[in-house]
Amino acid sequence: MSKRASRKERQDRDARRSKVGEDRHKALLANLTGVMRLAFQLGATASIFGLEGPLRAAIRSGLCLQGWHWFQADMLAQGLLSSALGQIGAERPSWNEGQREWTIEAGTLIERTRCARCHKKLPEGHHKFCSRICNTSHAARLSRFRQADEETAVRMAVNLD
Repeated sequence: MSKRASRKERQDRDARRSKVGEDRHKALLANLTGVMRLAFQLGATASIFGLEGPLRAAIRSGLCLQGWHWFQADMLAQGLLSSALGQIGAERPSWNEGQREWTIEAGTLIERTRCARCHKKLPEGHHKFCSRICNTSHAARLSRFRQADEETAVRMAVNLD
């Protein structure tokens, strides 16, 4: 049996079981951690999480092309990335820490000319919102985001709610 036929047979077996062998798993994990570290060290990504989405899609796509069902391929990709990030020692920031307001250091001023909510020109003496309505609406929306479950937060983020 040729090397190519043997590889194809292994891939077909993995797809049927929705599992990869231990050696393949270790190799994938090593490649993922290497790529993520290198991209971050070279400044290709601003965060160690910067390639998480593209890598998950690439792994899932490759597995689907090998005969895996989408869901099982996505679960394996997610698990591999989670393990790789764990090996690297990456700590995912909270939702609040990912927001612009959080990352601005105390005392830093942002010069705005437009309302942070509706984007109208700011009236004289206003620094972030054009009115009390925009200020209150913005605060209420942030509060709903913080209290929302994952599905609701995604729907809010893409303006479905």
